Amino acid sequence: MSERPDDLVPDDDMLAAEYALGLLVQDDREAARARLARDQAFAARVTAWQMQLSEMADLAPVQPPAGLRARLMDRVFPRPARVPFWQRLGVWRGLTGAAVAVALGLAVVAFGPETAPVPQHLYSAEIASSAGDFRVVALVDKATNEVTLTRTLGAAPEGRILQVWAHGPDKPAQSVGLWPAGESIRLPLPPEIAAVKGVLTLGVSEEPPGGSLTGRPSGRVFGTVDIPGVTSTL
Repeated sequence: MSERPDDLVPDDDMLAAEYALGLLVQDDREAARARLARDQAFAARVTAWQMQLSEMADLAPVQPPAGLRARLMDRVFPRPARVPFWQRLGVWRGLTGAAVAVALGLAVVAFGPETAPVPQHLYSAEIASSAGDFRVVALVDKATNEVTLTRTLGAAPEGRILQVWAHGPDKPAQSVGLWPAGESIRLPLPPEIAAVKGVLTLGVSEEPPGGSLTGRPSGRVFGTVDIPGVTSTL
């Protein structure tokens, strides 16, 4: 490579190389071109780069080996190793109890039952409002007769709380428990709800502090969902 003129700073040398390679665009290219006419040192450096780069054009073309591009791309941009479903979610290890239950429920809703294998004692569903302003993921665990719920959208109005309801086919709604605060809650199923076979219906409403005074939903019911195929025993 030719010696750099004393009055040419390193950044100018890089600029000369970029101009010679045709890497400059728009305003930068026009500014460099105007400088060539008035800056002899810069023009000399551009000429030196052009001469060195022109020697590369005299090289005989070489046909790259078959598959080189694919191997190069794999090395530069390696594909992540295929890992089990739960590790892809990043939640299996280190989570226990309700945390695993919530993660499983979210996985089933997000990926669908065909993608996320669900143990037979777990039943997952989503409760969503028709207005689209409230959404809850629910997971019923028949091994413990508990339901874990996680809000993914919305909340109770200020000064109100959430209340969880459930019932079996052709039965009135029964309170499962209050949900006064927090994004997630785990509630034990009342004996009558734990004994439901077939379709189990879950719902969430907003109620005054302390819950509904009527024993039935008295405020806005955000939504309900039917979970089919529920059994009362494992």
